[in-house]
Amino acid sequence: MKSVASKTVVELIEKKSRFIGLLYHVENLEEINALLESARKEYPNANHYTYAYILDDNQQKYSDDGEPSRTAGYPILEVVKNNNVNYCLLIVIRYFGGILLGAGGLIRAYSQTAALAMKETFFTKKITTYTCEVTCDYDYLGNIDRIVREQTKLLNVDYGNQIVFTLLCNELNLEDIRNKLFNSNNYQDKLKIISEEEIWTKTNH
Repeated sequence: MKSVASKTVVELIEKKSRFIGLLYHVENLEEINALLESARKEYPNANHYTYAYILDDNQQKYSDDGEPSRTAGYPILEVVKNNNVNYCLLIVIRYFGGILLGAGGLIRAYSQTAALAMKETFFTKKITTYTCEVTCDYDYLGNIDRIVREQTKLLNVDYGNQIVFTLLCNELNLEDIRNKLFNSNNYQDKLKIISEEEIWTKTNH
């Protein structure tokens, strides 16, 4: 599942009309409504505040906000869907420049603004993250310590009769980490999963 990592702002001028694209990661309708209200305050006196959002694939909506039917919100929604993005809100604000664009011109301007926002953003993917513990004897501390510190997120080390590392890894590297620790820990599988959760993790642009 892919979403956007953070707020992205872009701008397009088309025949003196100013189009401002605002792209957000969102989790629920309350957050969407708050961001729509915030956009109206941040960009006052605009002619149109059009938008589209998708939540959890099957919950989606678009608004033309006074533009001719399906010339604004719908093309914005199509850009979101074509980028396979979920849990996101894309607002395009228009300040009218005095020149009518026509239906085709409006669709192109709103689509281009939405596409530009997608091009400029960073994406995030929901992956399963595991909190784990690995135990080792002092004889094997050096290699275990190096693997944990270099290849996982170390949360805690407890130096008792044995050393207990608490660490974070994820579905992409869990088995690789397990195998490396096994080979460095007297060929014993001492990695134990304590808990797991799905979190948004930033990916390539």
